[in-house]
Amino acid sequence: MARHTKNVPLSTILLRVAWFSILLGLGMEMLLLAVAAFYKHSMGTQAIIADLVQKVAWASIVCTGVAVGLGATRMRLPAMGICGLIAAPMAFYVAKAAHKSVIQALSITPAAAAAGPSPLLLATIKGAEYALLGILAAKLAQRTSAGLKQHALMGLAVGLIFGGLIVYLSIAMAADPLPMFVIASRIANEIIFPVGCAAVLYTAQKVGEKNAEDSEASSDPSVEVAESN
Repeated sequence: MARHTKNVPLSTILLRVAWFSILLGLGMEMLLLAVAAFYKHSMGTQAIIADLVQKVAWASIVCTGVAVGLGATRMRLPAMGICGLIAAPMAFYVAKAAHKSVIQALSITPAAAAAGPSPLLLATIKGAEYALLGILAAKLAQRTSAGLKQHALMGLAVGLIFGGLIVYLSIAMAADPLPMFVIASRIANEIIFPVGCAAVLYTAQKVGEKNAEDSEASSDPSVEVAESN
């Protein structure tokens, strides 16, 4: 069944997606710190800052980029797919550049890069991943029964397919066996993040619709008359 939603300005949705994405980036960093603590892997404060900047930049750009497609009322499915296809590679390279800049600014000695999938291959996979996530998010937005749980499960399915592929390639193409901490961190990052991004898109849109309904109710003269009586 199609969902009839209030007309929420795209700028309002994008602003909320941006804020929720920042929180998502912070949450992902806390998750990876928990993984590091579990495997007794120490991370310096400066390295944590650099990693946090990378995650916030990635989350903000990719989730907000996909959300741009919400502004297309008639062609929302292909629009969100195209936005995801463009936003994910862009976010990937911007996040890497931000991480490198912070490393240089803080004079951190970068860890030796492990052999694995090339940046171009990773960007291509992520482009396809968030194109699909955008299309599926748009389809779920048309269903009245689709709530946060359905969006989270959709994000998990996308993460398992594409994130699982990235983790597999990282292990298969590594010159040496990867430490368990590295594998666990990549599993958490690649599979859990799409769940968070799908939840961000849903939550931002629902908050916008709720505010639009409240605004309409407060400006409705009949409501004011009823309240005065």
